[in-house]
Amino acid sequence: MGSTEPSPYYAEDPQITRRRIAELADVTRPTVTVWERRSADFPTPRRADGTGYFLQSDILGWLDGRPVPLHLRQPGEGPNATYGARARRSLAGVRGEQPDQPARAVARFPTQPSRPLTTERPDQRDRAVVQELMGRLADQVRGSGSMENYLHLVFGLQFLRATSGDRWETVRARSEAAAKAGNGHGRSGAAGTGATGAELLDLIGRTVDEEVRRLGMLRSFTASLSKLTPRKAGDVARVVDLVGRLGDNAFQLVIDEYERHARLRSREFFTPQGLVRVMAAIARTSLGRAPLTVYDPYVRGGEFLAESVAVSEGVRTMHPEAEPVKVFGQTTSPDAALLASLNLALRGVRPRVRLVREAPWAAVQDGEGPAADLVLTNPPFNMKDSAGEACRTGTWAYGAPPLDNDNLAYAQHVLASLRPGGRAAIVMPNKAGNSRSGAETAIRGAIVEAGVLECVIGMPAKLFSGTAVPVSVWLLRHPAEPCDGVLFLDARHLGVKKGSRRVLSEDDLQVILDTYRKESGHLSPLTYPAYEDQYGLYGSRPVPSALVERQRILDRDCSLNPLDHISAKGVVADGEADSAEDASSRAWLEVEVLRESSIQKDAHAASLCGEDGMGGSDWGDGQEWIEAKLADLCEIKAGPSFTRVGSKDRGPDEPVPVVFPRHLKDGRVTDTGVDRVSMELADRHPHYRLREGDILCVRSGKTARPALVQAEQTGWLMSPNVIRLRVREDREVDPEYLLGWLSRPESIAWIEDRSAATAAPSISTASLGGMTVRLPGLERQLRIAELLRSLEEQARAHLELATAVTRARSLLAEQLMGRASQLRPFSSS
Repeated sequence: MGSTEPSPYYAEDPQITRRRIAELADVTRPTVTVWERRSADFPTPRRADGTGYFLQSDILGWLDGRPVPLHLRQPGEGPNATYGARARRSLAGVRGEQPDQPARAVARFPTQPSRPLTTERPDQRDRAVVQELMGRLADQVRGSGSMENYLHLVFGLQFLRATSGDRWETVRARSEAAAKAGNGHGRSGAAGTGATGAELLDLIGRTVDEEVRRLGMLRSFTASLSKLTPRKAGDVARVVDLVGRLGDNAFQLVIDEYERHARLRSREFFTPQGLVRVMAAIARTSLGRAPLTVYDPYVRGGEFLAESVAVSEGVRTMHPEAEPVKVFGQTTSPDAALLASLNLALRGVRPRVRLVREAPWAAVQDGEGPAADLVLTNPPFNMKDSAGEACRTGTWAYGAPPLDNDNLAYAQHVLASLRPGGRAAIVMPNKAGNSRSGAETAIRGAIVEAGVLECVIGMPAKLFSGTAVPVSVWLLRHPAEPCDGVLFLDARHLGVKKGSRRVLSEDDLQVILDTYRKESGHLSPLTYPAYEDQYGLYGSRPVPSALVERQRILDRDCSLNPLDHISAKGVVADGEADSAEDASSRAWLEVEVLRESSIQKDAHAASLCGEDGMGGSDWGDGQEWIEAKLADLCEIKAGPSFTRVGSKDRGPDEPVPVVFPRHLKDGRVTDTGVDRVSMELADRHPHYRLREGDILCVRSGKTARPALVQAEQTGWLMSPNVIRLRVREDREVDPEYLLGWLSRPESIAWIEDRSAATAAPSISTASLGGMTVRLPGLERQLRIAELLRSLEEQARAHLELATAVTRARSLLAEQLMGRASQLRPFSSS
């Protein structure tokens, strides 16, 4: 099981400022500066927002060698007194005995937040609160500031609420007073007795700073929040109020919303929660016991460390005798260090996230680095010299990685960071598994030969908001326990589409784990049942897999891409399983699921049609109807010109989708694919952004059915070729009812007749606004819209079922006809 001796990397070792050094050594602040300038061996700081931070252990070691001069000794300090001994007494809560001065107690980090920690996942209420926090309110509060500054405000408040009830109440009471005073002068002045927005932000910044500095966390919140320019104090107060409504585990929801608004590079984007849970689950399952230590060498938002803490707490509720997990992370980014530290602090864990100046392998001296039961990480993809290295440093057990990217450098560092018996899960671009680079091919071969690669899982496309690079998860193990082969899993078909991304669900996690446990026959038996009990594994349909011997991998150019070992039809290659039979079984299972869905849709539509007044020929009898022009009901706006949003501005890797007429299908706005623009460009055109309930019509080109914008499409951008209809706030009009009216064949024909008679048909906003709409009361509109939506879902369910049956028929034909065991030549004789 490996050593369980604690590693110094998992001990409490905060990063402290020069002011804190002066407090510990009980000297003046300028004295620390003099020490730093005159002593060549004074520790080197890490910098964040212009402030230098030092590892407390480094400072204590340096102070241990600094004698206290006779004239500066305190009562009780002898001739061998050092500043290090004084600092250690200060940390222990004891000072030299001085007249009329009581011993100073040191503030300790709470073992739990001020409110009970819960392992429950965020609920729908959290999602609604986060959407408001990260929507228009964010723009109103940040003004000329950045989304990063606003994010610091949200997380700082969440941290304050969880860890310091008294200080949170002070901030909350002050914000309520400001809101009641009706201050509308933003940062420039106050009305009545309320604080300005600037004063509220300053109070929040200073209060949070007092908390985080005590914990050795990196950031000056006061400086960051000073960059926000809110319109009024009431907007800041609204943020405080909304944060007060958030559940304890809403951190990841805020991160997810932030990613939707920001253009992030490979080294900056966060790891989706579904992928985090898959990686943590499969690594723990392979480990076979509860890990005592977890390490992430490339911390982003602290997702892996927070997940490990949450699972550990869940296990301890069932096994109170279990030890709590200790976590440690490293990063070269001050922002990542802040976010990860806050994420852990919100779970009642003292942050052990270290800001470093160089790549993690470069900081390892004589092989002494973090030693962990689990290493979980998502390093930057295909990045060259990610920490500014001029040349490769470190010890490479499997071969020196090339300088053009760090993919296999991280993989080797992860392996070197495992305790005996340990496991690691790392996100790797598919390129790392089958690149033609001679150096990378040799490293992959050495890894396979050593038996340290246990499993490779091909993941679905578009998991990340910041990149379209296809990825796999590599499951690695300590070389003391080699395995005979590598298990390849093809999970590309899993996940559900949400906007432009695919999201892994709890069912997907269970499917992957179930297949892994079933197919990993080369592994030792698992002995730790608590984890699988927590997730309730069931006998679900497996993902395609192949268990491949080492030599076969070496013979295939050391490729670690699952698709090179699993056939395109999703089955094991080389006759290890009946491919057509497996595929056919999955297809018929899909048919059964869709058949059940269509039955439910049929029943729901029938119940609505059977309601009083809805199924008869005169379902409008007794209702008061009105007629109105579309322009009186809606704000009608055409899309921006091509000079504002042109083809040169669009690309597949940008964060904000742009909606063109071809994306309006069956009353819905579909994924825009490569038609995306930067957040900066979208922010320059706020009047062309979409929100839930908007209706989009074709402006120029072939007339098509209008589409309704859904909640997850809020913030997308109109293209020049569409027109947006937004129901006026003073009109009682249901957008879904209006969509149904505009989707009638008569309405579409009306639009076609009024489109300009040119080579490319086009309708103006004025012409469209002249359409007459008939409306019943709002209650009746809602009922009609529900019925039409139900019938739409019914039709869609039957189409999906018909497609699935056709696909299953083809696969069954392949199974019955394509695998004849014996063939003899046809002869006419």
